[in-house]
Amino acid sequence: MITMNRLFANSINKVKYIKENYIKENYIKEKYIKEKYIKEKYGNYKEKVLDQKVYIVDFLNIFSDFREIKYKKYDIDFHSVKHCNKEQDTYDFFNLFFTKYIEYVKIDKSSQFYFVMKKLNNYDTTLDNIIKMHKIFNIKFIIIEDKYNNDILDKNKDDFLCQYFFYILHKTNNCILISNDKYRDKKDYVKLFNFDIFIKVVNYNRKSDTLDKTILKIHITDTISNDILLQKYTRCTIPKRDLDNIL
Repeated sequence: MITMNRLFANSINKVKYIKENYIKENYIKEKYIKEKYIKEKYGNYKEKVLDQKVYIVDFLNIFSDFREIKYKKYDIDFHSVKHCNKEQDTYDFFNLFFTKYIEYVKIDKSSQFYFVMKKLNNYDTTLDNIIKMHKIFNIKFIIIEDKYNNDILDKNKDDFLCQYFFYILHKTNNCILISNDKYRDKKDYVKLFNFDIFIKVVNYNRKSDTLDKTILKIHITDTISNDILLQKYTRCTIPKRDLDNIL
């Protein structure tokens, strides 16, 4: 014999079961419709993020290669003139880079470009002009302005920063290094960078039609240094010996 309490409890459980299944079915249906809408409108977000190409450019490395081959074509010893014509050579380099260079190595023009460099004397105006001239591209200049007393640190600070940015960015982006430097001596200096590094980031702000200049602090840990020593690089570079193909 079924008591009223048991009958009442069975009714409640039945209503609860129907309600829970209704909510579950509608939640799944709404989730499917929402995900389908997002995918149709924006594509697969995860694939898009991983498909974003970020090129880290070891500026002084490929700029020096460019200048050396440029003067070699005219039978001029680069080392005898490397302190001359730096400004004009910079304009020529970036004009070449954003035309023949990226075409030669098949780099998409919509990619992001991080040009990593040491601070050079009387170079700020030149770099500002470069960004304005090539503002259709997504460019960031990453500049280490500090001068280090340790010669090894000072000499390799831009190389280290290239390796650091590759380490950070390759986790979330399709990250590629543009450098002919193999960093074979990195074991001699990577561990020495055990302090905070301050950098200046310069980029073009399309909304305000101005340049944004920001000072950022990078905190280096032992874990990061260890990972940098072990990491492998994806590269997209024209070897120095082949640069005359586009000059």
